[in-house]
Amino acid sequence: MEPQDSVKLDENGNITLYNADGSKTVINVNDIDVASAKLPGLNIGQLNALQQIAEKEAGKIGNVFKTMLAGFVSQKNAVPGNISKTGRDVIIGDKTESKIFITNNKTVLPKRLTTRMPQIPEDKIVGRQADLVDLRERLFSRKQVVLVNGLGGIGKTTLAQAYVGKHYDDYRHIAWISQVDNIVNDFVNAGGLLISLGIDGKGKDRNAIFNEIIIKLNNIDDKPNLLVVDNVDFTLTQYYDALPTQPNWHILATSREQINKFDLKQLDFLTEAEAVDLFLRHYTRGNILREDIIDLVKSVDMHTLTIEILAKTAQKQRSEIGKLKKAIDDDLKANVYVDHNAGQIEKVTSYLNSIFKLSNLNKNEIWLMKQITCLPPEFHGYDILKELIAPAKSQKDDVFSETMEELTSKGWLLSNREADSHKLHRVIANIVTRQQPIELEDVAPLINRITDKLSIDQTKDNPVDKFPWIPFGNALLAHFSENGAAQIANLQNNLATVLRDLGDYDGAKTLFEKAKNSDEKNFGVDHPNTAVRYSNLALALKDLGDYDEAKAFLEKAKNSDEKNFGVDHPTTAVRYSNLALVLQALGDYEGAKELLEKTKNSAEKNFGEDHPTTAVRYSNLATVLKALGDYEGAKELLEKAKNSAEKNFGVDNPTTAVHYSNLATVLRGLGDYEGAKELLEKAKNSDEKNFGEDHPTTAIRYSNLATVLYDLGDYEEALKLAGKALAVFRKALPEGHPDIAKVEGVYKSIKKKIDETSRK
Repeated sequence: MEPQDSVKLDENGNITLYNADGSKTVINVNDIDVASAKLPGLNIGQLNALQQIAEKEAGKIGNVFKTMLAGFVSQKNAVPGNISKTGRDVIIGDKTESKIFITNNKTVLPKRLTTRMPQIPEDKIVGRQADLVDLRERLFSRKQVVLVNGLGGIGKTTLAQAYVGKHYDDYRHIAWISQVDNIVNDFVNAGGLLISLGIDGKGKDRNAIFNEIIIKLNNIDDKPNLLVVDNVDFTLTQYYDALPTQPNWHILATSREQINKFDLKQLDFLTEAEAVDLFLRHYTRGNILREDIIDLVKSVDMHTLTIEILAKTAQKQRSEIGKLKKAIDDDLKANVYVDHNAGQIEKVTSYLNSIFKLSNLNKNEIWLMKQITCLPPEFHGYDILKELIAPAKSQKDDVFSETMEELTSKGWLLSNREADSHKLHRVIANIVTRQQPIELEDVAPLINRITDKLSIDQTKDNPVDKFPWIPFGNALLAHFSENGAAQIANLQNNLATVLRDLGDYDGAKTLFEKAKNSDEKNFGVDHPNTAVRYSNLALALKDLGDYDEAKAFLEKAKNSDEKNFGVDHPTTAVRYSNLALVLQALGDYEGAKELLEKTKNSAEKNFGEDHPTTAVRYSNLATVLKALGDYEGAKELLEKAKNSAEKNFGVDNPTTAVHYSNLATVLRGLGDYEGAKELLEKAKNSDEKNFGEDHPTTAIRYSNLATVLYDLGDYEEALKLAGKALAVFRKALPEGHPDIAKVEGVYKSIKKKIDETSRK
């Protein structure tokens, strides 16, 4: 015997309504004609009960019936009254049938208070299992009101959906509200909420309806209940005290913003392995190598949504890895669906732009976003950010700190509170440049600071100390690489100089050429600035073995400086010295000697014998004297250079290592192999420490030391070092470079000697 005023759905699609007078009405959801005839005779309570059954058993009831049912509910233009009893699933035999009870023609409170209740099975998400455990601990054990906070697209909503899916049976009633407008409207407009709570909203002010919703929720005696408020902003703070409270209610909110009063749960990015796993969940073709997937997920900073979009794009469009890596830059065609905002994505970057809008930021926030966009996408300490951005130069010093905090609070900047550091995500940085193009004047102080950081004073600086600033120069030039302004040319020149010291000769050459072209246009070919560009470009060409082209540029620079400064000026002496190095490489030792004697005399006159510049002149002249057979003259100069460098730089500086190496080659020529070995081991150890084993400068030390060890009969160690030098040169220098041939000759000679010795 079924209770009066109840509704039951069986597995055949028959809905039976047991009326208060003992009669019953049967409606088959598959017989639309019969259903359309019976529905008008039902009261609003019965219709609402049917609608709740239809929502709960969506798989058993077709859309045609649900649409028709919704129409009849709307036509009644009324909502049920007070809720008196909770519906449940009733087990009858081995069948599960959904049943909703009706009391006094009024529906009871359903478990799902809102029509929309997105859920994801736990096994369908990647890398968030610990977060699910933590959420339950916070909500059940610590009785907290939790805000899941993190960058847009990182997976906040997905985590909330997974929580609902995993703990659905732990709650008596659940409501899901998504903020798309303002909190009041979103509660009022939440599908099914007014019907479930028995609220008649006709003719009422929205604030009044909202208040009635809150009252109804707070009056629910059953517990625990769950309210999810998704994608909220800071305006939720003013309604915090109105939300239903513990112990009856658990509140779970998600937001990009850090909102006061909530218990903040910061959602971290996926690990590399998890990010790859996520990609492979959506991409199953198997044509992309794992190492390429790793590079791809790193290139988007482990951004969950972007990884999903790229994986689905690769799956649907059969996109190759090269296209995927340029997907954001090229706004790659996708035409895929993602749950995020329930969106069909036509193009990758266009979609990302649609969900990250800078229009709600003020002018100070946009200014700071532009600055940080031009920095490497890593965490930077507050102090270094302030030093580099130089807000005082832009009249922003008094708002710098608070603007940084506001951007962090709003979810635009990532922060590490313990280290007091901040970072702009790669995906966000790309979007900033699209929505707010960065002009030179926007970041002029930043450019000047980075240019200064990359400047090398040859008389005191260790070039190795400049290497950490290379990523900063590269990040800036990524925005201004085609800009021909003098300010950018200075940055290109300084960065190229550091790249040359790093051993990246091709990278240095490219930047020196850009700086040269800009200065020729801005100042003309005879300007001192242009002469510097000619000279620096020539040194990079020399490093690459293009001696004739290097000579041509250095002669231009020399002629310009002789005209602008005269033959005795220190600047002109620099051109003489550089030109002499190229003449030496071309075998013109007499021509090189003549120029280097001029530079030595100039340096002694202008700087004195113990100055670092003078030491360089001594060293350069000594190498030419050695080539001309004057070993004693070379030794005398090189000992002066060595002593000066040890005094000015210390024994572990790269400049000192050069003088050790040059002096060692002279000692070898004089037959002092042990003395040469001692100096070359110092130079080798210094360069390994400063540059690493794979640097061309270190390779020179390996090669020189190998020749001395050969002289001393230590053939095995000599061969080992010559082999290391050859491997580095083949990797770092262009094919056909003279230095490669020289080291190959050394290696073959040692190998031949070893073979001859073994045969004996």
